[in-house]
Amino acid sequence: MKRLILIAILIMISSYTFSKENKYAVLKLSGSVNPIVAEYITETMEKAIKDENQFIILQLDTPGGLMDSMRDIIKSILTSPVPIVVYTYPKGAQAASAGGFIMLASHVAAMAPGTEIGAMHPVSPMLDFMKRDKDGGPEGVMEKKVLNDTIAYARSLAQKRNRNVNWAVSAVNKAISNSYIEAHKAGVIDIIAEDMNDLLKQLNNKKIELNGSTFTFKTDGLTEINYEMSWKQKLVNKFADPQVIFLLFIIALAGIALELKSPGMIIPGTVGGISLILFLLGIKMIPINAIGLLLIITAFILFILELYFQSFGLLTVGGIVSFFIGATILFDSPLPGGGIPISTIIVIIISVLAFVFLVIRAVFNAHKSQVTTGTEGIIGETGTALNNFAKKGKISIHGEIWHAESDSPVKEGDTLIVEEVLGMVLKVKVKNN
Repeated sequence: MKRLILIAILIMISSYTFSKENKYAVLKLSGSVNPIVAEYITETMEKAIKDENQFIILQLDTPGGLMDSMRDIIKSILTSPVPIVVYTYPKGAQAASAGGFIMLASHVAAMAPGTEIGAMHPVSPMLDFMKRDKDGGPEGVMEKKVLNDTIAYARSLAQKRNRNVNWAVSAVNKAISNSYIEAHKAGVIDIIAEDMNDLLKQLNNKKIELNGSTFTFKTDGLTEINYEMSWKQKLVNKFADPQVIFLLFIIALAGIALELKSPGMIIPGTVGGISLILFLLGIKMIPINAIGLLLIITAFILFILELYFQSFGLLTVGGIVSFFIGATILFDSPLPGGGIPISTIIVIIISVLAFVFLVIRAVFNAHKSQVTTGTEGIIGETGTALNNFAKKGKISIHGEIWHAESDSPVKEGDTLIVEEVLGMVLKVKVKNN
């Protein structure tokens, strides 16, 4: 019995050792860096560490994103008890802006052929980095503050990982970008790998400093464990994109405006209401600038006022300017990828103008036109009295017989004009010849 217990303990120990030393985790960051992506990366890293993976590979392909989300990811990397390998992959991917910072923070930085890194200069529609002082730096105080803080952050990451500090500073200050070969020659990355198999081969027996001690990669015979986003995270992440949130807001405004102008259409109101709910969900994840939101709403009001008043295009021009400024400052992220591209704003402006001056104007004209159907369409029409009456009688109009009322005596055969519709009774008067 003791022998069986000993064998069982040995099996458990060997199984534990195998599970710890024979697997590694793979995470994927594709698209903009936003709160949902940051939550997925940080929480999944914790899970992968608890699952006792030997190391974690983060496959990266991003144009940039939000500063706060980027910092959350970097904090998880810097405090990780296991190595984090950041691999810009697949071929053609980019580690731009926020991606460049994440690469600098990694224990091992790798890139696939055809990839790029850099362009880490802060951008903001609220700040003007183009104006320079005599020393070549930004002229404004806030611009200096944001730029210097971003440079210091990049420098500290490069110093922490013994990477090219001058390159890190230039990537922020001058927004330089480099190919995978240039980045490797400059000492920004450690490995150029064709694919995952090549990356594992080059990692094997590589030594790195990990939290004050030396870690040696052993990649032979390892099992890859993929940690994907949950379906909920994937769904919500679709609405955590500035362009998607912006488009949802425009659809909400257009749909609700059309429904208010022409109640009962149902479809515009339904689509607008759903879009508004999804918009509110999106801004809970990505904060927006309230002034930008008000400017876009003001633009819609100016466009609609143009339909009421003849301003010779002045209201339209004011609306376009208000819309453009509002859209550019709606998402104020200091990193590229966290705002709305100018091309998208222009396309949306053209679409909104077409909607207002084609669809909304058509609805306005329909409301202004005289009613020609139903009971109200009878007002002003003429009919023939079917009998003599002093107060109430019957009238034939359009081949239909109606009850009629008149304030003056009516003779059979008189031509009568409909003045008012009182339920199912027509108020008439005798037509003067």
